[in-house]
Amino acid sequence: MGEKQRTGSISSESDDPPPYYEEVEGGGASSSAPPTAFTGTHQLQVQTLGYDTDQALSGWVFENISIYTVDRGEVEYISLRLQQTSNSCALVRGSDTNRTPLISTIYRRGPGRNPKIRILPRGTSLSVEEAISSDNVQCEVVDVVSRSIISRTQKFDTSFGNFEWRYGSTAELRAEYDANSLILMERVDFVRSRDGKAGKRGVRIAQLVRNDEFRTQGTSRRAGGNGGRLMMDLSMWADERRTNVKVKDVEAFVVASCLCMLKREADRFRDAQNAAVV
Repeated sequence: MGEKQRTGSISSESDDPPPYYEEVEGGGASSSAPPTAFTGTHQLQVQTLGYDTDQALSGWVFENISIYTVDRGEVEYISLRLQQTSNSCALVRGSDTNRTPLISTIYRRGPGRNPKIRILPRGTSLSVEEAISSDNVQCEVVDVVSRSIISRTQKFDTSFGNFEWRYGSTAELRAEYDANSLILMERVDFVRSRDGKAGKRGVRIAQLVRNDEFRTQGTSRRAGGNGGRLMMDLSMWADERRTNVKVKDVEAFVVASCLCMLKREADRFRDAQNAAVV
């Protein structure tokens, strides 16, 4: 048996929407309200250098990426690569000495070769190498799809919700820590939050903020794919008995999909640099 769509460690057996959320067919009502600051329930620090002009001149290899807790400074997740020249990777918990993969991302560059995220069953016996390289994996497969051919917005449709990562507007940048760069993750199949407000873009559940304080030390605002502060509000999955989804599983997916966005950003930066050289 090969890859299976929507049969992984995260699944929802109920047709009911999560607590405090109302399903709206077609995805969203319009809103003219100005953006307000996002209140996350917890934060992680994504540490990755990304890609900049210096690397374009000196050569570049992909790195393993560590994600730290902000309050304790401990490694919460590590994104591991089998090869330094490949973006395909597997996410493991930092405390797991066995390196059991939670999620793998199969990443191939080129037109029509969209990344695929494999959400693996909890407690899988697969190795990191098998999670990345094997075509015989029982998992939920999420295709990463651009909203349009010219859009940087990426869509992720899963068994526990449909999501988009997009870049923030100028107003949103000002509202969020005066960020130089802001990437937002929104749930787009539910558009009404617990306070009754509806928004055209859905409900924000995470954001990656990059500014002088939060971006990976030693990187600049001109880099592509560098790390920053990942802020999340996963409270809609807090009632795990009702949603049939573990909050930590959703968190791992948020991390993996965020890293996918950063990889695509680094690729765009590198392609632009190569085009400038040519």
